[in-house]
Amino acid sequence: MYSKTGQAVQVSNLSGEVVLSDDVGGATTFQLVGCRAWDTIPDEQRPHCFSMMYVNQADSYVRHHDSFLRVDPANETYDLPQFDLDSSFILLSDTFYPGLYGLKSINSPYYYITSHDDGRLGIIQRGHISNYYTTRPVSEFMVITRPVNARSCVYFSF
Repeated sequence: MYSKTGQAVQVSNLSGEVVLSDDVGGATTFQLVGCRAWDTIPDEQRPHCFSMMYVNQADSYVRHHDSFLRVDPANETYDLPQFDLDSSFILLSDTFYPGLYGLKSINSPYYYITSHDDGRLGIIQRGHISNYYTTRPVSEFMVITRPVNARSCVYFSF
């Protein structure tokens, strides 16, 4: 996963937070998988609901904890229904700009994934997302599909 400015998106080894890296290499790979909270959302949203699994750690997913994104293993949570909600997002196209996608939180429905000023990725309320011309990054990204080892891999560019 890469930022809009080309920065690699990585998982911090110390905190498990999803952050923008200072270096362009070594982007973390997340696999887009079926929505963990599929049974809690309306039928019409189910085809657009996804979770992001961290490929370097078994059964670990990107989730929001308060307003920041982190990677946690599902099997170590004390509240699995909450974990499932925190790790499920609706994939929306053309939310803010044509040709770009946004990820909206399931359990904070007016909140979208974005990068914060300090480099951590998190969720922010739609009304607080700045426009394209400000220094604060917007929450939308491009999806680029490339073949990797005879499989299709999806890259996000925030």
